[in-house]
Amino acid sequence: MPDGMFGIEYAQGGAKAYRFFALEADRGTMSIVRSNQNQTSFMGKVAAYREVIARQVHKAHWGIPNLLVLTVTTSESRMREMIRCLGDQSGECAAFLFAAAGDAALKIPAPSLLAEPWARAGLPPLRIDA
Repeated sequence: MPDGMFGIEYAQGGAKAYRFFALEADRGTMSIVRSNQNQTSFMGKVAAYREVIARQVHKAHWGIPNLLVLTVTTSESRMREMIRCLGDQSGECAAFLFAAAGDAALKIPAPSLLAEPWARAGLPPLRIDA
C-alpha cells in the first residue's frame, strides 16, 4: 500500500492526458535489500509494484490507466543505492522515479518536488510537471 496516491492532468495539444502516481516516503528505516525474502525491504516493495503494474492491477483495483512510483528518500546516497539496486535487477525500471529531500520534506508539502526532475535507473531524469 503506497504512502499516498495522486494524479496530474496535463494539456497536450488541446487534449487532456493524465498520469497517476503512488508515493513512497522512505525515511531510511527499512533495509534496501535483505537476504531473507520473508523480511520487508525496499526492493520487496519494488517487486510488489512491478507485479501490480505487470498485471495491471492499478486499472482493475483503482480504475486508473497508468501508474508511476515516486520514492522520496532522505539522502542522495540512499537514493543512489536504491537506483543501483533497481538497475541491478532485470525488468522494467521506467515506472520508478526517485528524489532525495531532507527529512522535513517527508512530513510537510514540498512543492519543489513537482518541478524538479526525478532520477530513474538507467534512464534520463523525468519531470512530472510537464
